[in-house]
Amino acid sequence: MEKRYTLPVAIAMVVGTVIGSGIFFKAEAVLKGTGGNLGIGILAFIIMGIVMIISACTFGIVAQSHEGVDGLVGGGQTMNPSTEDILAAIQSVPAKTVFVLPNNKNIIMAAEQAQKLADRQVVVLPTRTVPMGITALLNFDPSVNAETNTINMMAAADKVSTGLITYAARDSEYDGKRIRKGEIMALENGKIVSTSTDITKATYRLARNMCKKDSSFVTIISGCDVSDEDAEKVTEMVKAKCPNHVEVSHIRGGQPVYYYMISVE
Repeated sequence: MEKRYTLPVAIAMVVGTVIGSGIFFKAEAVLKGTGGNLGIGILAFIIMGIVMIISACTFGIVAQSHEGVDGLVGGGQTMNPSTEDILAAIQSVPAKTVFVLPNNKNIIMAAEQAQKLADRQVVVLPTRTVPMGITALLNFDPSVNAETNTINMMAAADKVSTGLITYAARDSEYDGKRIRKGEIMALENGKIVSTSTDITKATYRLARNMCKKDSSFVTIISGCDVSDEDAEKVTEMVKAKCPNHVEVSHIRGGQPVYYYMISVE
């Protein structure tokens, strides 16, 4: 299935949009997806819903403004939601079929436990990162059935590479290399690829290495401890090194723990 929106476009669609107007956005998008058929559109809301587990305000606004999202569960690297939290969100969704996007490998098991306890059909998509979850969400189509959405959403999510810039919480050793507490760590798809003492350089190098010839989009997502000035500087550095056809953009995600998240598609 061809992706309808890129992540930067989705962000732009909801900037400046209040929660109330987000409700009308959902309805309009569903009606467009169902060819203007009001009956099918209403049925789509009843039959399908999506619960996303997400940690930052910007991501929450983006997700809640999408036509398929009916519930958000607070979470993050250091505050994983419980099975009960996820189950409560599932049960609160007015839908017969609910998609759960964990967006963290450590939350998938709790989501699968909630799936077994729910009183309706629940599909757990094993999204391991926020960029994977957002891309899966953007490929949700209310006009097709759950099986088709499952295939399409995960096919899109699996094409996403995720980079993370964070810090070492303690002295440790990885792959024979000593890592000191406080050092900046660059991770690509869950594996530490380098360490540094400079956040900007670490981010630039990681994004540059992740951007391949067949990449189309690179999104730099800055966290709550990064200034807009620094984030824009990194973004411009990455733009200068990526091929001209690659769209490089920055959004302020506001997430804790990770100075930057990098989404490459």
